Amino acid sequence: MRCVSLLFLLVSVLPAQSQAVLAALATGSYFPLDVGDRWVYRIDGRLSTAQYQTWRIDRTEVHNGLTYSIIAIEQPGTLYYESWFRADSSGRVYVLAGDQDQLFLDPSGQPSPGAELQVTGFPGAVTAALGTFPDTLSYANPMLLTRETGVLARGLGLLNSMTNLLTGSSGGITQIRTLVEATVAGGIHFPALLPGLKLSIESLTLDVAGGQVTNCAVPCYFAACYLVPGADPPGTYKPCAQARLDLSNWPEGASRSVRLQLMAPDGSAAFDQSLTLDASPTAAVTFIQVPLYSTPNVPLPAGSYRLLATTSDGAAQSSLTVHIQ
Repeated sequence: MRCVSLLFLLVSVLPAQSQAVLAALATGSYFPLDVGDRWVYRIDGRLSTAQYQTWRIDRTEVHNGLTYSIIAIEQPGTLYYESWFRADSSGRVYVLAGDQDQLFLDPSGQPSPGAELQVTGFPGAVTAALGTFPDTLSYANPMLLTRETGVLARGLGLLNSMTNLLTGSSGGITQIRTLVEATVAGGIHFPALLPGLKLSIESLTLDVAGGQVTNCAVPCYFAACYLVPGADPPGTYKPCAQARLDLSNWPEGASRSVRLQLMAPDGSAAFDQSLTLDASPTAAVTFIQVPLYSTPNVPLPAGSYRLLATTSDGAAQSSLTVHIQ
């Protein structure tokens, strides 16, 4: 592996890196293999464009005394298979082929004729949709009639790849793979930078009658509190549920006022409130307790309710069906 001090020097002369990039760099691997890692790629090819493929590591398995990370690759409705990978103490990555290890990647930069991925260089900083990655590795993967080339980023894995068919008039690009989202190293998240309104609630089934939700009644905090307004009488039941609103990557100047409603089965609004979220360019988040009662000690009737969030300009809407028991 190259000297760690060189990596620190490289980072110091680049523009400020995101915390996610710096955290990923610290993991030290060009091909992460932690359980929970997940990558989503856009796949463009000769027969279709903008198809999406997910790689994920859900588990490890032991074979011949060695522990492997299982990478599952899936494409909705059309593709699913698994590959077994492991890394040794020097950072070399192996793939299980039949019953034997095959050297998959040697990131040391030394010639490794037997490796499936042949290192072709260390291009340094590469900017992609998810950020600027200061330490990268380029590779080539020659196959029978095709040749794949790509870039791996330290701490993140595969950024992009291109496969070319090496035959006469039909030769040329057959597939382009581009990373659009990733989670690595136990929770370092690189989300797709897409604008959206996300609505969440603590549970889709709320046991109000059984008292298994938060009671938002205001307790008495001092001896004379019942002599002034504020506290609720002892035994008051005001069931409520925690909701979360998230405006992600919201356009500058677009409305940040969100109307939150809890719609009863008969179509009436059991709750209706407008909230203004902050102007964060990445994620503007707010929490609110949604009352599940009409008046104190009178919970909402059981049934299926609809929690609805809508921006005031109508640009975005999100909803959930919530069952009240």
